[in-house]
Amino acid sequence: MTRGDSESITVNGLNLVPGDTITLTVKDHVNTDKIAFQRIITEFTDGNAVIGIRPEDTKGLKFKKYVYDIELKRADGTVTTIIKPHEFTIDDEVTT
Repeated sequence: MTRGDSESITVNGLNLVPGDTITLTVKDHVNTDKIAFQRIITEFTDGNAVIGIRPEDTKGLKFKKYVYDIELKRADGTVTTIIKPHEFTIDDEVTT
């Protein structure tokens, strides 16, 4: 994505219910505790989640490749990584 832009990731097909939590975490690499940014979603529409990425989430990040994953924590305590670590690229921008 372009640094400082608004984006969204839709998570559907999981039949999300009140008490469930979806977490998007972006880091420099998988072996660090330092989080570049994180979005936690607890409200769903029709059992689906939209993870909104705001301009301020990426505004201060360097142009480079990061990693991300998306985790689901069910109200009953079950935890599942629904998207395993993948590349998350912050691209150059011209207009700031």
